[in-house]
Amino acid sequence: MSSERNPKINMQRPINVQNIYSVLANGENETVEFKKTIHNIAILGKIVSAFANANGGNIIVGYDEQNKKIIGISEIEQQKIKSFIERLNVQNLCTIYSFIIEDKALLVIEVQKTDGTLQFYDGGAYIRMSDTSNRLMTSTDIKRYYTSIPISASNMDALANQISSIYDLLIEQKNSSKTAERKNFFVNLGFCILSAIIGYLLGIFF
Repeated sequence: MSSERNPKINMQRPINVQNIYSVLANGENETVEFKKTIHNIAILGKIVSAFANANGGNIIVGYDEQNKKIIGISEIEQQKIKSFIERLNVQNLCTIYSFIIEDKALLVIEVQKTDGTLQFYDGGAYIRMSDTSNRLMTSTDIKRYYTSIPISASNMDALANQISSIYDLLIEQKNSSKTAERKNFFVNLGFCILSAIIGYLLGIFF
């Protein structure tokens, strides 16, 4: 099987043939999620966002947790997932690789924690919870995220408030827009403004 590696990441894969049974036996948690397959590819974008905005994690595709059975994933499904990750343009956060176990292929998507900025998907930022759910972040979550960055500055609170306010507007317009064209307009406009503020923030403090 082919594999893709980010050169910035340690070459030791966190999930491999040697430890896979232990990982599966431990079940899903804050940093591990199982999928039999990806029927709705959009859900993958939310999971990547949630892991990246929390502590990182691994998505294992090809395992039926309910029946405790490795079912594998086809080459076609693997390519579909890889193409989706490429379209998300998150190659700096995600490493995809596969390996054979019980004569079946398991696909692992290793998601790194973001460094100083949030990972959005489809107009929202998600976060991984301790109960293994992935939920949409609120403006309060957004503010808490940016104010938790270990830097000291008098205008940090103001910038965090501005970011959370724009995020509120972005989510409101996304949910209320009736047409795809209008929805995309507000999402794109919101992200332009949000990106400019975050860029300003990072430019000053990093």
